[in-house]
Amino acid sequence: ASDVYKRQNYRRMKKLFITLAAVVAFAACSDDDEPAQLPAAPTIVLQGSDIDQPIEITEEMTVKVDVKAPGTIAGFTVTIDSPALTEEILQTFGLGKELDLCNPGSMAGMLTTLGFPCGDKAVGQTDLSFDISQLVPRIAMIYHETSDHKFTLAVTDAKEQTTTKTLTFHLTAPATLTYNDDADLWANTATVTAENLPDGAKVQYRVKDGEWQDAALTEGSTYQIAPEWDETQNDAKLAIYDIKAGTGVFAGNTYEVRIAAEDGQAIGTPIEFDTRGGDTIPNGDMSGWSTISRLGLFGPAIEVAYPNASEEEAFWDCGNNGVTTTLCISTDTDSSTDKKLVGEAAPAARLGSQNMMVLAAGNLFTGSFSYANMTGTVDFGRKYPWKARPSALKLKYTAKVDEIDIVRGSGDMVKDVAKGDPDNARIFVAIVDWNAPHQVESNMSTTKGSWDPEKTDTVDEGKILGYGSLKISSPAELADALKDLEIQIHWYDKEAKPAEGSYSLVISCACNEYGDYFTGCSTNVMYVDDFEWAY
Repeated sequence: ASDVYKRQNYRRMKKLFITLAAVVAFAACSDDDEPAQLPAAPTIVLQGSDIDQPIEITEEMTVKVDVKAPGTIAGFTVTIDSPALTEEILQTFGLGKELDLCNPGSMAGMLTTLGFPCGDKAVGQTDLSFDISQLVPRIAMIYHETSDHKFTLAVTDAKEQTTTKTLTFHLTAPATLTYNDDADLWANTATVTAENLPDGAKVQYRVKDGEWQDAALTEGSTYQIAPEWDETQNDAKLAIYDIKAGTGVFAGNTYEVRIAAEDGQAIGTPIEFDTRGGDTIPNGDMSGWSTISRLGLFGPAIEVAYPNASEEEAFWDCGNNGVTTTLCISTDTDSSTDKKLVGEAAPAARLGSQNMMVLAAGNLFTGSFSYANMTGTVDFGRKYPWKARPSALKLKYTAKVDEIDIVRGSGDMVKDVAKGDPDNARIFVAIVDWNAPHQVESNMSTTKGSWDPEKTDTVDEGKILGYGSLKISSPAELADALKDLEIQIHWYDKEAKPAEGSYSLVISCACNEYGDYFTGCSTNVMYVDDFEWAY
């Protein structure tokens, strides 16, 4: 009976322990299902903007951040990832890439200056705001490339809950223009470097206060300013090229370059550059005169007017010789039978034709003249070191032109020209690339080598690259003062430049268009002065 009792008692005790264990287990499960209540995790908000979206850096911008941490702030770090704020740059301000606002140490002063809360102003706080509106725009002052600049904020509360947000600031580098100081004044080109252009923007240029023209993107960020050429034909059916007005760059000018938006509005401030001065024409103002010995028809050599200060400075010449001594003279010795020139133009060159039983045409040209055996020989052309392509020849002039009263009676005669026909005075310029001067010989019956740059683009000595021509038709009367004139230059070859050492310039002024054929009006007079290039 005692053993039976013991076994029953053991079973009762075992059941009790199992019951107690179940109760304890249930109680434990109930504790797990109902944890202690935690405070809300920290929040980081950007005032007025979405903190998760990039923010454009501008000169005037607002960057204010609100932090809430109901469980109180225990840790607050800022990690900087910026190509502008490098380790080296930050170290100069006593900062690093990792900023611990709760434990700032020696950084406290600078962090406070920059607008960050630190030390007691961060630790233990539940609600704080800080303003870095002065810091962020400074990035654009030290960095000038399109880029992103990131500030990662991590806030941890006393319950070890951490919230992380990244402030991303985007810098769009300003568009910039730089002139590359490479103007080619013969090719009429120059380049600029334009960086950080907005989509759809273009680079434009103009001679100062002129019309805007588009520059062409050539490579990378390089834009070329270049002339635009119009092709036509002259009266001789030869192809000629003219630079479109306002395009390209020329000597002695100021140019403006700008960036223009797609709608044509200017972006930023235009830049300016000046091109160096162009070429000068020796004795172009006709102020340098001397005398030279030339043979007459039968007698010894005599002194005649020479349109250069000395033979050593020879550039111009004329047909003056011992027979015809006044085909070209300075106005200082003007005859009283013609109108006097007034104003600042004097002295000028006076060209006057004469009746010498044949016509002797008044003339002035770049080159040299010789006379022997009743034959006059003109060598047209002078060596001229071109630096810049001209667009026109400028000068001052006036002329008296009448009907033809002398024609050559035999030998080489001008076809379809007779007495009583209108005569023309003529001024022309030719830019050439010759290996020698071009020679024209005229005597009583023959003319050899006559040429006209308006009718041919080459002679035996080489190419005619460009020309300009003016014919002054009869009747024309002398003005009381010289008039300004520009003779546009047309180009047969828009690429070539006269080779160094070539005979490269011809300027010719003649009272009679057919003077080399002894045909024209014997009373024609022309004054010319102040030769220079227009660019």
